[in-house]
Amino acid sequence: METEYATLVADPQNLDQDDLPASRVVYEQICDAIRRDQPTVKGLFDNEQLFLASGGAVSFESHPLMHDLPGGLIEIATPEVRSPEELLTCQRSLDQLVADATANSETSFDLRVLKNSSDALGHVYGCQENYEATVATGIGLAIYRLCMLLLWCMQVFTLLLSLPILWGVLLVGMTSRFWHRKERAIAEESEDDLAEEGEDFSSEPANDLETLFDAVPSFVTHGFVLTLRLIHLPTVGVLRFVARHVAFRPQRKYLAAFFASRIAICGAGTLDHEGRYRLSAKAMAIDTLSDMGGFRGEKPVFVFGHWLSQFCAKSFLSLSSTRQMFAKRQRLQIGLSDSNMSDHAEYVKFASTSLLLDLIESGHVGDLPQLRHGVDSIHRIAADWNLVSRVPTHRGELSALEIQRTYLNAAKQFVSQTPVPWIGEGPTVISRWESLLDIVTAFRRNHRDTNAAMGHVDWLTKHQMIEQLGPEAAWAEKKKVDLRYHELSAEGYFQQLLQTRPDVQLVDQSQVDRRRRSPPAGSPAAMRGWVIREFSGSDEMIHAEWTHAMVGRGRRRKKVMF
Repeated sequence: METEYATLVADPQNLDQDDLPASRVVYEQICDAIRRDQPTVKGLFDNEQLFLASGGAVSFESHPLMHDLPGGLIEIATPEVRSPEELLTCQRSLDQLVADATANSETSFDLRVLKNSSDALGHVYGCQENYEATVATGIGLAIYRLCMLLLWCMQVFTLLLSLPILWGVLLVGMTSRFWHRKERAIAEESEDDLAEEGEDFSSEPANDLETLFDAVPSFVTHGFVLTLRLIHLPTVGVLRFVARHVAFRPQRKYLAAFFASRIAICGAGTLDHEGRYRLSAKAMAIDTLSDMGGFRGEKPVFVFGHWLSQFCAKSFLSLSSTRQMFAKRQRLQIGLSDSNMSDHAEYVKFASTSLLLDLIESGHVGDLPQLRHGVDSIHRIAADWNLVSRVPTHRGELSALEIQRTYLNAAKQFVSQTPVPWIGEGPTVISRWESLLDIVTAFRRNHRDTNAAMGHVDWLTKHQMIEQLGPEAAWAEKKKVDLRYHELSAEGYFQQLLQTRPDVQLVDQSQVDRRRRSPPAGSPAAMRGWVIREFSGSDEMIHAEWTHAMVGRGRRRKKVMF
């Protein structure tokens, strides 16, 4: 699970925007606090990324041209796990880690963090789910691997075209640095006069790639980015073909209706600018079913942006890492996923998906519903918190609750036919899934029946809090509830609810504390966590990636596979 957390400054002093800390400063302060909490190492491909001894990773989700502006998102990914219960525990440990790191950051500002899906300006972010699944079988797998071979050849070609452009930008940066230092030398001639005014010319800018790129004029940077996009456009075209017609065909065919209707029980809820309540901000932002997710700002349900990164961004660093793209089992990423505060909603969200992926790969698809109009159906369901809308499927028009009930019944039958040694958490998943569905169904029959939903269904809990403000409440008052419901502090509204309803929590705090510093066994995260704990405080240089770490320098540098 990858979760983007929004940062904010509690503002009792009515600070101007120019007085707020830059997003880079906030990220660095939070990372420093995390380093004080546990051993960490920097990322191999991203120097700003931080891999944790708990097996997870912290990333800075901000455009390079916006690093000096307020805002920015902190993305934290859980370690890989083999159990929904374990994933929920790891997710809660990261929620507490980022909340504590924000509170303990050494700044003069009162920093807070929100685990939500959209801000008051309409920007959409949140979380993404990742599952290991079979990318294709039979002739489909052969076509997929041929496409990967073509993409690898294109990767080499685009790298050769991109390197001269990169060198050109570096040359511009070095030239700009030279003129900057020349102007600095002239200014230092009057240093003694300016010293009385507190000016300090003693520090020299760091001589690294980051400051070289900072010295490049913005119009050159924009031109550089545009040129790289044009060079990689053929690669994007082939990737789009693979994403829409080759990879994960059964999963995309049978799960689109499930994700569209899942927001009825697992949506986080949101209040839009016109005061309309929606089940999910992310669902309202979806504009396609399968795509890259980010190349043109598109927001798909099935995301292949990590493949785009593999064949474009990472091609500068490792062509050999592309070999993993030929494997039969690949990472399936889901973009239609809200950031849940409720343990029940969070658990059912990914546990039911994992169970259905097993069902599909085993061939027990039966007559699962298929959407006629994917994006339009998602928007219609998300826009109707009364849950009366029906969307066209190959089985006729169905409501979100009817679609969910169909998937639940198929999952029940699948679990009942599964041998006991392989059943795992199947019965627990079914029980909790059915419980949430019954709660929302009861609300659909009687809008006053909300007591059972409190702390279990996020969108219903939040809606009830907003309703308590009364019909005359202003939009800003309602939006405050919408946002502060997700605040990870003692003043957050869901956190206050937990003080009165501790029974809605599913995870044990002692297990959460354990997963905060140590990864679960039986996954690559166990080896990653061990390597980080062993070498992060030593004299050996170490950089980590999800699949491996590089330890040492020069000829003694070794690759440790996870």
